[in-house]
Amino acid sequence: MALAYSLLDVFADAPFQGVQIPVVLLDKPMSDAHKQALAGEFQQTETVFIDAAAREPATVFNSKGPCLFGAHTILAASYAAYEKGLVQDQGNYSSFKLTQQKQIIESHIDKAASGPGAIQFARTLSPTVDRYTPEIAQLAAALNTEERHISFSKYKPMVISVDHPVLIIPFTKPEHVQAASFNVQRWADLAGHVYTPQQFLFAPGSITGSTQFHGRLINPELGRDVLPPIGSVMPEFIAYLAEQADTAVGTHTFAIDRGSDTTRKSILHAEFDKRPGREVRCRIGGHVIKMGRGELLYP
Repeated sequence: MALAYSLLDVFADAPFQGVQIPVVLLDKPMSDAHKQALAGEFQQTETVFIDAAAREPATVFNSKGPCLFGAHTILAASYAAYEKGLVQDQGNYSSFKLTQQKQIIESHIDKAASGPGAIQFARTLSPTVDRYTPEIAQLAAALNTEERHISFSKYKPMVISVDHPVLIIPFTKPEHVQAASFNVQRWADLAGHVYTPQQFLFAPGSITGSTQFHGRLINPELGRDVLPPIGSVMPEFIAYLAEQADTAVGTHTFAIDRGSDTTRKSILHAEFDKRPGREVRCRIGGHVIKMGRGELLYP
């Protein structure tokens, strides 16, 4: 049996940039075990599966099993759904709905002459905030960086949970974010204080010259030079920015990049509304470039 698939570059402003996401198009139901095996075959961060006949047509897997949707996989699923005719025509754009943890996520896909244009999705965030984190000196030692690279940032470390808890650690400059690495022993010493499986490092500034922030997602299991997608923690990062005392009431827009000068780069665009006594409403978007298509010879 041959399964059609596409290879997409997500959050890419040019070919060979962004996050590579394979999208497999199913013509009949497939078990979770087989989806997991196929995701492992691609050896990418995640793989999206589209089953037009299913009540929930889009699912995401990696080599370890099913995953929650992140910003990058939402855009990949929306792009594929547009091409498969699974979207609702809204005039100047098309819409596609996903359900995650009982919340509906709706994406808007701009229409372009050559196919799907820019894609943006909206979410309402109900974050849990924990300001208790290890001391700056402890974090600096655990990340093999200098204390001043964290302590002189206008932001402070914080644990934010929307889809999952994330320890967000601000740095002063993007180059310090890129130079950070785990000191395994020092990090192990903090195990009793840190209750998050992921850490998101960020700094004001840009490596692409077109964003307000640079970000990097790390954990002790990742290699020193591995730069995974950051779309999965964008809800937490947006909630973090909205939580800052100097973030004024109103609508805020920003862009954040990921990667390095010698690796693939991603650019994510975001907008959020901060209103007294209300949940944070946000919109996250970017571009998707189709880089290839083929067939999997699936037994």
